[in-house]
Amino acid sequence: MGKISVIIPCYNVEAYIDRCFMSLLNQTIGFEQMELIFINDASTDHTMDKLLAYEKQHTENVIVINFEENRRQGAARNVGLQYASSPYVGFVDADDWVEPDMFERMVTAIETYDCDFVECRWDFAKDAESRRTTDQSGEDGYMDLSDSAVRETFIGTKIALVMAWDKIYKKSFLVNNNITFPEGLRHEDFYFSYLVFLCAKSCYCLEDVLYHYYINPHSTVRQKGQQYHFDQMKVMLMFLQECMDRRLWDFYKVMVEWMFLEQYYVYMLWKIFEQFPERAYGVYLEMKRTIQTMAPDYRTNPYRKWECNRFDDVMLKLLDYNLDAEQFDRMRIQFTESVHPIDAQEF
Repeated sequence: MGKISVIIPCYNVEAYIDRCFMSLLNQTIGFEQMELIFINDASTDHTMDKLLAYEKQHTENVIVINFEENRRQGAARNVGLQYASSPYVGFVDADDWVEPDMFERMVTAIETYDCDFVECRWDFAKDAESRRTTDQSGEDGYMDLSDSAVRETFIGTKIALVMAWDKIYKKSFLVNNNITFPEGLRHEDFYFSYLVFLCAKSCYCLEDVLYHYYINPHSTVRQKGQQYHFDQMKVMLMFLQECMDRRLWDFYKVMVEWMFLEQYYVYMLWKIFEQFPERAYGVYLEMKRTIQTMAPDYRTNPYRKWECNRFDDVMLKLLDYNLDAEQFDRMRIQFTESVHPIDAQEF
């Protein structure tokens, strides 16, 4: 058993998987300290052939699990967690790659500070030379999330940063808190990451870029106009219900409400403006009814100060008006022509 199990879901990634694998094979922590768990999610290309070759060459460190039917990333990660035998767990997407010292530095930090998870910075990458770095948030540092003020600040700065793959976790922390991924749905990271943020007692943040997120034009998550984008709403409703069932709502109502508002409504409405204009008004009315029922205090949520930009402000103000379809569509057209959020796909 190594120090860290790395779970890599794979679906039709034969063009990218060698780059990902080599970045894991060459980790300075030592390959003997790693357990790589590849889940082939019913690929139709030669991904499985490559995975079996890795397993044959590295029988002590590589596990390959094959799904006969496509079960999506949430199920693949959950199954990988069941196989993981190391005290620490990380996730890597099969078309991405990592810096050689990523897992050595993250494992050192999680052992030194005995925290529930460690995160690093990452960048958008077209290739090894063409990359755009995310904004730096500060210096390396330990955060005591049992301090409510610290947790509030942490969540305020991480509300949109809901990736599972820029972190490593104590496996015992995930198991003891029953934190898994929704299955059969896209945008599963929102549910998982927000539960991590609410349940963790401590974390450590590394400010160096150690993970490279590949801007894959063929990635399923980047295909516009697809029905599965509405999974984001389903996932956030699941998250809200889970917080109520766990009574996290009782302790962290303001935080949970803001997470829900941002991902269920604000970011999703913009996506609908761009990709589903013919459905926008009906979905807006559905969202409005849900928020007025489930999160009626949205007007006074103190986290609004964290997102003091025109985009969030206008989106939230729309909840206060009784717009008819014509009024809403005029507003939608005007807004989409004047506001252009940064899109990594244009990078």
